Amino acid sequence: MNEKTREEIALFRYGMIAPLLNGQVKPKDYLEEMEGKIHNVPYYGERKVAAKTMQEWHLHYRRNGFDALKPKRRSDRGDARSYHQMIRITS
Repeated sequence: MNEKTREEIALFRYGMIAPLLNGQVKPKDYLEEMEGKIHNVPYYGERKVAAKTMQEWHLHYRRNGFDALKPKRRSDRGDARSYHQMIRITS
């Protein structure tokens, strides 16, 4: 996943929590309403988003800002996946 895609996902997540940040909605009502809908999430396609997930995004944003909404990079980035599977099998 490239940086542009990570930014698009973070913008989507920000858009989902913006009404909570602005105090425009009652959190419980808003989360219940949004949880029942299907959203077109960049990179992932059509998905439902759990209320708990949106609460986590909200918390991460309040603690660490916009960059906290970006998906994390893989810890094994650049390594061959078959190598990691081989290690798990032999261990």
